[in-house]
Amino acid sequence: MAHYKSLIGRQWNYGVFDCYSIVRDYYALLGIDLPNYQRPDDPDTCESIFLKNAPKFFKEIDIDKRKPNDLLIMKIWTKEPMHGAILLENDMILHQRFESLSCSEYFNHYYRRRTVGCFRYAA
Repeated sequence: MAHYKSLIGRQWNYGVFDCYSIVRDYYALLGIDLPNYQRPDDPDTCESIFLKNAPKFFKEIDIDKRKPNDLLIMKIWTKEPMHGAILLENDMILHQRFESLSCSEYFNHYYRRRTVGCFRYAA
């Protein structure tokens, strides 16, 4: 488990402090370097950068076998799954929602229903 507290409270800024940024920064704390992909101009009308690129570094696992440090890919307010979060201990998630501060919160029913994939880093 990474010491992620420094990632909490960042103001959302697309391409700088967004959900993919927090995923990259979290894994960097674990010594894992993920590429900084170009963000689409319009996240509502493109394919998911998460689903497209996750298989390059992660292995998809059953959501019921999730563990801390897993990547959760969600579909929240977009046509395609364009939100990523990190699973923490005690079923908490670390993420950066649109126009919000980055935070940790419970992986509740709202997020569970919107999760389309759970991925584990596969070095």
